[in-house]
Amino acid sequence: MVRSFAAAVLVFLLAACGGGAPDGQDGAPSEPPPMPEGAVSETFERPSPSAYVSVPEQAAPESGGENGYWGVREGEALPIIWEDLMPQGAGEALEQEYAEFYKALEARYASQPMEMIEEGSELDYMPQLGGFDTVPELDGMLIRIPGYVVPFDFNLKNRQAAFLLAPYMGACIHTPPPPPNQIIYVEADPAVKIDDIWTAYWLEGTLTAQTQESDLAAAAYTLTLTKIEPYGVP
Repeated sequence: MVRSFAAAVLVFLLAACGGGAPDGQDGAPSEPPPMPEGAVSETFERPSPSAYVSVPEQAAPESGGENGYWGVREGEALPIIWEDLMPQGAGEALEQEYAEFYKALEARYASQPMEMIEEGSELDYMPQLGGFDTVPELDGMLIRIPGYVVPFDFNLKNRQAAFLLAPYMGACIHTPPPPPNQIIYVEADPAVKIDDIWTAYWLEGTLTAQTQESDLAAAAYTLTLTKIEPYGVP
């Protein structure tokens, strides 16, 4: 009795593990059970978990006074960074333009002896590379962006009614100017006093895709200023 019971248990375990159990009347293996819908064999790339999950459709949330950007209410400025001002593909095109420029510059210096370039001479010049392509979605948007002020009047005792905003310190003064779509021409009414051009500021205002030319650099954007404060202010 005990031996018969043990043999029955052994047959049950083998059948559960898929080994040694009789598959068919003639001993041939039976067909494997069908795979669940959406599943794939281990020899193929697994689909994402979403392929196995049915997500019920949800109604679009009401705006609740927002201006289309998460967490930004109507009337509030949209915080952006400088990369947001460049349309898709503009960064790669700018890198290629810089590479071609410096390659031509190296060839020029290789063909003639190196010599000191006097400040203010014809050789003391760095072209403004890049384009004027802008991001249409930002045209007319109330934005908030950090940057460095580049005044046209370097007498900081005076108030500034117009100046440039650049992404890094010293731009357009001691370094090559950024591309036009990385410079903002700022119009301030009333004029504002800039105490220190070597520190960063937060600027808020309405941004437009309006080109402005100046002796310092060209700008692809214009900002009508509503607020300026030190960068340390959150």
